[in-house]
Amino acid sequence: MAVAYFLEQNTSVNKEGERLVVKKEGKILHTLHIFKLDQVVVFGNVLLTPAAIAYLLRSCVDTVFLTRSGRYIGRLQPPYSKNITLRCEQFRRLHEERFCLETSMAIVSGKIANSRTILLRLNRNREGLGLEDRILRLKQMARKVDEAESMDALRGYEGRAAVLYFGGFAKGFLADGVTFKGRVRRPPTDPVNALLSLGYTLLFNTVMAVVSLVGFDPFLGCLHTVEYGRPSLALDLMEEWRQILVDSLVLSVFNLRTVTPADFLTGKADAEDLVENGVHEISIDEMSASGGEGSEGPPPPAAVKLTDSGFRKFITHFERKMNERIQYQPTGQQLAYRDCIREQARHFARVVQGEEKSYQPLVAR
Repeated sequence: MAVAYFLEQNTSVNKEGERLVVKKEGKILHTLHIFKLDQVVVFGNVLLTPAAIAYLLRSCVDTVFLTRSGRYIGRLQPPYSKNITLRCEQFRRLHEERFCLETSMAIVSGKIANSRTILLRLNRNREGLGLEDRILRLKQMARKVDEAESMDALRGYEGRAAVLYFGGFAKGFLADGVTFKGRVRRPPTDPVNALLSLGYTLLFNTVMAVVSLVGFDPFLGCLHTVEYGRPSLALDLMEEWRQILVDSLVLSVFNLRTVTPADFLTGKADAEDLVENGVHEISIDEMSASGGEGSEGPPPPAAVKLTDSGFRKFITHFERKMNERIQYQPTGQQLAYRDCIREQARHFARVVQGEEKSYQPLVAR
């Protein structure tokens, strides 16, 4: 799967013959042959001409739009999958409580197993981290997941496992000036959270594309509750990949000093970050605590963002990670991680259609 990232601001993407041509101020920057592309990711102020948009749609190239800082906006929707039979089965099976619980248990078990693998690697490679207790407690938490009797209990175990994991993950950073005190999403307030957020967005793009390609409705899942506008199934199938693809990469680029604190800027949060973080929806209690009706309320949180060069470095390493080949355990084939994600979505399709008994997440060794 070939992916093109359009990062240069104030550029235009034009169709010329069977190619996409990227221009800025009349000069050609890049030329792309569309038959080599499976996905295009557009950051910020990049203009796609109507002819280029039509060409991408006709060629069924998944086209994703992000803000300049990497926040997801939306995507072009090529002709929808014709696999209505799969979607009918999806809606039927994902309304079965037992099927949803068992599938969610498998997903969370895989996520905890991969979290534990990351901590095991850190503890094995570095002296004095003292992660043995967290590793043991994650193993115990995985046993509780196998005995969960409800979705609420399962989500509780997942949350407790995440606290254990991130507490150990925070000890893995070696570079000066790089610390991690906990997960902060919107907006990210430190370099580690900024890279985690961007990495998860890029990973989501990949999972969303394959979920749609296989023929699912991405909005009906099981572990993530169904809410208006939430692509629950894509988020479900993304869970097993977070630690082994994004978290391990973030550790690597900081510890190898490929990305440094100098690759980040601190400034005001984007408008969409503030709205989602509730800053524009201050409660009466918050007004009272901050000095009453005349107060300006809490200050907007500072957002940490990558510089342009930092963006390019991280995306280069993300693509390198996604194209890294491993043994795909169910078949024994050597596949790139990106292809493994696709095969896992196809595996889930077979489970939904009754061709295989249960979903098995990919667990890192």
